[in-house]
Amino acid sequence: MRSASELATEMDNTTSLPEDPDDATRLRTAISRADDDDATLVQSATHAQQATAAQPKEELQPGELIKDRFEIVSVLGRGGMGVVYRALDRRKVEAQDRDPFVALKALSSAFQREERMVVALQREARKAQTLAHPNIATVYDFDRDGDLVYITMEQLAGMPMDDFIREHPQGLPRARVLPMLRGLCLALAYAHNKGIVHSDFKPGNVFLNEGDNPKILDFGIARAAPVSEDLSAGELTRFDAGELGALTPSYAALEMFQGAPPHPADDVYALAITAYQLFTGRHPFNGIPAPQASREGLKPEPIRGLRRREWQAIRRGLAFARKDRIGHAADFLRVFEGKARTRLAIGSAIALALAFGLYFTMDQVEERARTQPEVPFDNLPAETRSAFETLLNDGDMSRKFADHAGALDAYRQAYALHPRNPEATLRLVDLLELLYARASDNGDTEALLSLGANLDEVMATDGFLGSLPRLQALKQSLERS
Repeated sequence: MRSASELATEMDNTTSLPEDPDDATRLRTAISRADDDDATLVQSATHAQQATAAQPKEELQPGELIKDRFEIVSVLGRGGMGVVYRALDRRKVEAQDRDPFVALKALSSAFQREERMVVALQREARKAQTLAHPNIATVYDFDRDGDLVYITMEQLAGMPMDDFIREHPQGLPRARVLPMLRGLCLALAYAHNKGIVHSDFKPGNVFLNEGDNPKILDFGIARAAPVSEDLSAGELTRFDAGELGALTPSYAALEMFQGAPPHPADDVYALAITAYQLFTGRHPFNGIPAPQASREGLKPEPIRGLRRREWQAIRRGLAFARKDRIGHAADFLRVFEGKARTRLAIGSAIALALAFGLYFTMDQVEERARTQPEVPFDNLPAETRSAFETLLNDGDMSRKFADHAGALDAYRQAYALHPRNPEATLRLVDLLELLYARASDNGDTEALLSLGANLDEVMATDGFLGSLPRLQALKQSLERS
């Protein structure tokens, strides 16, 4: 069995596309399974950049010490974003940790030269670090040592879920699928409750350890990689450097192809596909991307042996239009298991989470599902949608040029057009947290006072923003400053 770090390398390994159209979106990894067509690909914007990324000029050698802490032991694999090493964490050794090893991904020189990519990757890694959940693989740190940019993460022993599905081409018994699917739902619901969308969920980004316990990998880690113009079908990951979003054609929701902002419903579409594969061993649309499947009017064949509510959850999760699709992982689980069963499942997850020192509740998970906009975005008048998207773009541009006041104003106007919109909400919260971090780090009392006034205005907008845990935590931090 392979480690999660080996899988992480495969998920960004760069290679040529095969000539067979059925495999046109898969890659052959050179790490440990050269004849396999299901690993993930990171494609750079140019062939020259691909070559540079895939073949770093220099590699770390066994015994080298990174940041006076991580001692390189061996190479686990090479990929488009760099090289993954097995490293000994000396701090863990000092603490007499039974498992002192980590996976260390050193970014290639091609990515290190792109400062915007490094900043974006750091931001996404920071988000991933907040996801402390039993069914989400842990990202430890993102750091630099001189010119070296690297990420450390946990190593896992077991099997990637895509390999697992291939080993069961007829699907798995219902009793075996249910606990795996529950774990995936709870992990995604937890992330969605924190305002984080995976954007590249699929079996290749899930690791099964002992007891079929799933661990979701790469929450946002790959979102900073460049884009390929080819969006043919398959299971390789495509990246949009402008939006910093990953897209795997066979698992991407229709709105992702249209360039819509990330939404929890995107993950639900991929979750429903994964559930279908676990039960049947095959993709519901034979790997055909959502735009083509929608144009052709494809419909998934019902799965035998499922209860009616279970099939309804999967069928609704596979809806091509976001307005018809279940919009949150907690809702998917609720429909799939029935409310009573779902409450028990979420309650069990809370018990596990408390053991890990987490502070979220079932009510928070369910509240996230209840606090979506009253009117779905796609149901807004066309002029309102256009104005909303223009304001978000204006805010993003202002933020890019450090016009934070302009960005805050644009995001607030966008939120006013579509209250509780996840994208407007996330941009507001991210910007306010960024301003606090900068003012706090610089000891800028005047900036902290100005931020406090802005935060009060934002939280007074409505009850939803006023009750957001992240804004409440930010307010408490400001009061202590």
